Parts: sequence; C-alpha cells; structure tokens
Amino acid sequence: MIAWIKTRLMALVGGMVGAAVMLLAMFIFFLPQARQEGREAERAAIAQAALDAVKERVKDDAEREALSAYDLCVDYFRHRGRVPECDGLRVRTLREE
Repeated sequence: MIAWIKTRLMALVGGMVGAAVMLLAMFIFFLPQARQEGREAERAAIAQAALDAVKERVKDDAEREALSAYDLCVDYFRHRGRVPECDGLRVRTLREE
C-alpha cells in the first residue's frame, strides 16, 4: 500500500514538474513571438486605417473641388439651416441682371 502511494506521489510530482517545464518553455519561447506578431498586426491595422482615411479624404477633396462656390456654401451651411447666406454667391444669368 505504501509503495503504491509512493509511486502515485512520484507520478504526481513528475507531472507537476513536467507541467512547470512546459509552462516555462511557453513563457520563454512562444509568448515573446506571439507578442511580436500581435504588435506587428496592430501596426499593420493602424497603417491600413490611416491609408483608408487618406483615400477617403482625397476622394472628398476631389468632390469638393468640383463644386461651385454656391454649392460649396450650401453644403457647408446645410446642417446649420442658414442657406440664405449663400444667395450672394449664386451665378446670375444675363437676363436676371
């Protein structure tokens, strides 16, 4: 009976030492590499978001450059509800003058 307890106790201690060695190996070898890959993925995501923002800004700028002064004024004041300020920018035809 005592030999059986000693055998089981030694197996349990051996398993715990093996688990500790595996955990230590994970912290030494695998965890730093995973952290580095995570950092690189985060940097890539930030760079991609910045690139997307620049592309969107360029697209918006091109659309704004195509607007006339009146349309640009209306677009600017539309959400403020003050469009009459833009009437001075409206292009008048010769018949209106």
